[in-house]
Amino acid sequence: MIAVKSWEVTGYTAARPFERTLKCLLSPKLHPVNNIAIGMVILPPGARSNPHVHEHEEETWFVVSGRGEVMVGGEKVAVEPEMLIVAPPGKMHQVLNPGREPLKMLWIFTPPGPEEEHIR
Repeated sequence: MIAVKSWEVTGYTAARPFERTLKCLLSPKLHPVNNIAIGMVILPPGARSNPHVHEHEEETWFVVSGRGEVMVGGEKVAVEPEMLIVAPPGKMHQVLNPGREPLKMLWIFTPPGPEEEHIR
């Protein structure tokens, strides 16, 4: 069994203009798992992630709290708690928080790999 308390995981804050807190909660680099990585992103009000692409990995988000927007391949969707969004491999994507409250989302990489840059 693996049990992770997100509040005990040390995250890091990405530099402006793409300021956000990133935590890696589960990864083959940290735990005895093979095919998944899970983490958390917390965007303060007015923040956004950098637009980027994962060539081989699917990225899935689950909104924990707050409201915002996710752009995937030129499409934009408003997100709210308990929503699930998937970005297929090879599609440019970005998370935005135009609101007044923090946006907290879980991210999932399948297969794992991109999360390694969030392990500090």
